[in-house]
Amino acid sequence: MMQINVGDHTSSNVDSGWIAVPPKHREMMRWARSKAIWIAANKPAANVYFRSLKHGRSLSQIVADRNVWINFIVDASNYGWGETPGLEVAMSTRSFREGRWQLLASLCHELAHTNGADEDDPNGSQAEEAVLHCGMGYASEKSSGADDRFSPYDPHISG
Repeated sequence: MMQINVGDHTSSNVDSGWIAVPPKHREMMRWARSKAIWIAANKPAANVYFRSLKHGRSLSQIVADRNVWINFIVDASNYGWGETPGLEVAMSTRSFREGRWQLLASLCHELAHTNGADEDDPNGSQAEEAVLHCGMGYASEKSSGADDRFSPYDPHISG
């Protein structure tokens, strides 16, 4: 399964401040990884959507891939939720601070990037739409553009 960097991995993005997930955040990160695995196994729409992305992998394939690593972003000036190049993702302090469900939504968003989301999309909404297909938002948010503050999906996030 995808791996959480607990100090047993050196990120290829270490120069960007990517490090092991700090001990105080590991329980929450394990919870988010477990929920992402549950979504892959129990929400068929998530696998269908992920297979439609550029690299064609299902969410089940991504969460089962031991080459996918979850890191932590050290840089306090990074106000985003996470970053992704290739098969590595990094979650920011903001994702943890905003709670479990936001961390999970951010993880699903970043996993969509590992699958090619937004590489060719100037609007940058494919990765955020993955959150919707993973069951963490409402279709009405997408169709109306009105954000429901009680769901992690945000129709205004791009990239």
